Order: sequence, then structure tokens, then C-alpha cells
Amino acid sequence: MKTVIKILVIILFPVIFISCETKSAVSDNVILDTTHTDLPILHLNGTAFENGEQHGKLLRKEINELIGLWKQDIEAKYQMPADTFIKMFLDSTNYIPSIKKWTPELFDEVKGISKGSGIHFNTIFAFQLVDEIWTNARLIKMPHHCTSLGVNNFIKDGGTNWNAQTIDIPTYYHKFPLLLDIKDKNSNSRKLVTTFAGYIGINGLNENISVTENSLTNLKSALSGLPVAFVSRGVLERKTFDDAVSYIKTIKHASGQNYIIVSRSNIISLECATDLIKEYWPDSTKYYTFHGNNPLTNNSYHPFYNNYLKNLYGTIPEAISISDKKVETVNRQLTKNTTINAETIKNILSKEPVYNQNTFAITIMELNKKYNRLYISLNKSDSTKYMEFKLKK
Repeated sequence: MKTVIKILVIILFPVIFISCETKSAVSDNVILDTTHTDLPILHLNGTAFENGEQHGKLLRKEINELIGLWKQDIEAKYQMPADTFIKMFLDSTNYIPSIKKWTPELFDEVKGISKGSGIHFNTIFAFQLVDEIWTNARLIKMPHHCTSLGVNNFIKDGGTNWNAQTIDIPTYYHKFPLLLDIKDKNSNSRKLVTTFAGYIGINGLNENISVTENSLTNLKSALSGLPVAFVSRGVLERKTFDDAVSYIKTIKHASGQNYIIVSRSNIISLECATDLIKEYWPDSTKYYTFHGNNPLTNNSYHPFYNNYLKNLYGTIPEAISISDKKVETVNRQLTKNTTINAETIKNILSKEPVYNQNTFAITIMELNKKYNRLYISLNKSDSTKYMEFKLKK
């Protein structure tokens, strides 16, 4: 018999969970569901600060362990004490004003994670700045090679739309996956956010839209603006596709990034530099799109990349064609399949080179008329095993 530790009665969430095995919760707005042994699910419905605090408390051990590994990685890569690096990086950047302007609730959530985990705010805050550190404290080899795709079956035949991604991140993150199931206590709206312990989110969906992301470190970045994690979570605060796209096009982006946003009837792929945003489409039908970690249409390049191009070509070319085997594989599979469904996408994303040793998770988001559904496969030997979670509309 499974042991169930409960502090207070928990309101049932409208999602497919047969049973719940939990760690202790300290309030009636949180439960840590460990039914899926590989993927803890943290159900939250408090204020942003309360949600962050419970995240920090219930995953305190995991967060502290992961922060320790992250600091070791920083010290190995940048050859200085991690705390020194964190201070230098935060002193040289200014992201907080944009966070407070565009996503103030997420700033509160990060403060809550800090309090709950017992980790200094500056450390937890810097931990959220994965892409910003990769971009601005630049390394020769970037450790991030995600692949994403979006499919618009709706405009073809009224069918299901899809948004999917392999999340490829350094392997020390892989032991700490987490799914956030956040319910707004005022509107009762919900969002599912794929992440790891202590981090506000990588990608996800709500009842109306979904978002995936890909680092584009070759595009122009800034020492201010809205960091990637806050951009993605900010998308999930929007209720409509148009609002989400308008938000992406309005904010100042701290880092080069591609965002694929999908709703029941629309998809879009937006390559974002800090000073230029451009849509990417493989062809004029706009039935599908995809992306890797190289810009495909946006030429507002990072100065570092401009220097690289000048050294390579003697000048900066007007157009650049970069071979990317993962993107080429996705494109080939999408164009040869007349029907794109969950099984098609699972097959595309579970094969090398798209699926690789750095793949933390495969996430597939289904956007239907009556519900949205999230499929997740973690980086195990069997990449075809998926957990499924529904959001009813």
C-alpha cells in the first residue's frame, strides 16, 4: 500500500492522476505528488510568493544539491569561485527592472523560492539566468542544443495543433526534473510548466496556448531586459494567442531566443534579438515550423558572432547557411509525413541526433478543442515512454 502523508484536505485538480503519494505540505494550497517516481509534480494555487516558498521548502534538499552542482560547473568553466562569479555577473547586469515591469509576480516567486530553500536570493536569482550567463559570460562551446517544432493541423483540416521540444541541457540537471501545476486561485486557470528543482520554468502550456524555446546565442543580447525564463513564464500568463505574440513583440529581450507559440488554431515562430524580432517559416504554407540553436532569418548578430564571421569570411555575409543535422532531420520528417500526430512527433524527437545524451526531456503539447495535453518523456533508456497530463478547457 502506498503511504500518503497529508496535512490538510487538498482540493482535487482536474487532471488525470490516479493516486497521490506526497511529501508533507505546510499549507492547504500545495501538494507534492510523487506518483510518477521519475517526475515529481508540484501542485500550487497560492500567491506567487507562496508558490515559490512552497517550491523552495518541499524541494529544499533537491534545490540545494542542484545549486551545489551548478556552482561546481561555474567554477570549472570560469575558473573562479562561484560566489565571486555570481556577484560579478549580477553587478554587471540589470535585469530586475524589466522583470518588475513585465513579470512582477515571477520576481515574487523567485523571492519565495529563496526563502523556502534557505538559499541567498542573489544565488537563486542567478540560477534563473541560464541563457543570460551562456550569452554574456560567453564560452566557446555552448552547452545547449534544443530542437523544437510546431504543427498547425487546424488550418489544413481542423485537426489538432502541436508544440514539441527536446530540452537539451547539461547532464547535472537531469536528476532533478519537476512539473509545476499552477492554479490561479482567482481565475481558476491552470498552467503546466516543465522545469527542474529551483527554476521557474523551461516550457509549458495553459488552457489556451503553449510555448517552447531555443537559445540563439549568436543573436544580439543585452545586459538588461527580460531574461528567457521570465519571458516563457510570462507567455503562460497570457490568455490568448494574440496577447502572447504581442507580449513577445513588446518586451525587451535580454537574450537571443526563438519562441514557438501554439494555440488551438495558430502557430508562430519568433526569432528574438534584443533589437529585432522576426518570424521564421520554412515555406509559405505555414503548416509547420521548427527551430534549433542557429538563427534562420534574424541577422541582428551578437558582436562576438560578427567578429567570428569577419575572421571567417573577411566580411559579414548578407545570408548565412549553417548545417544543423537535427533541424534537417526534423524538417525532412515533417515534410514527408502527410499526417502529423503524437506518434509522428514522438518518432521524430526520439531518434538521434535530435534525441541525444544531453536531452533532459522530450515535451509534446497537444492543443485540442476540449482540452490540452502534455506528454513528457525523461532522459531514460526508453525514450518512448511518456507520462500524460490533461488540462480541460
